[in-house]
Amino acid sequence: MVLSNRNHDTQAPMKILSLILLFVLGCTQKYAGYDLIRKVDFNKESFERPVTVYEVIPAGKDDLKSCFNQWLFFSNAEKEKSAAIPLMVRTLCPGKDYLLDTNMTETWWTTLIFTRACIEMETSCATQKKK
Repeated sequence: MVLSNRNHDTQAPMKILSLILLFVLGCTQKYAGYDLIRKVDFNKESFERPVTVYEVIPAGKDDLKSCFNQWLFFSNAEKEKSAAIPLMVRTLCPGKDYLLDTNMTETWWTTLIFTRACIEMETSCATQKKK
């Protein structure tokens, strides 16, 4: 009597498919935190913490998420995402000049023909406490 393991026959193609997907699909995620941002001066590449004369206190919360898609080489999702970051910072907390404890998550994933770049921000709105 010969015993056959049929599962062994189907495992090889699944392993090959898994390896192919590993090389075809890429994903990365970056986190950044900023304790205080002055919205009009924000530049992610050359960020310097602003110095204020008055104490800055929390006044509510806000969040914002945006994603950018790219098919083949018809656009550049990463470049569009990077250009949108200062605009998103200025959009958060309307009427406030400062953001407190801002968490920024950048997500980027790609396949051979499609790329998606996303940015998510969560922050506390801030106002200056004048004495």
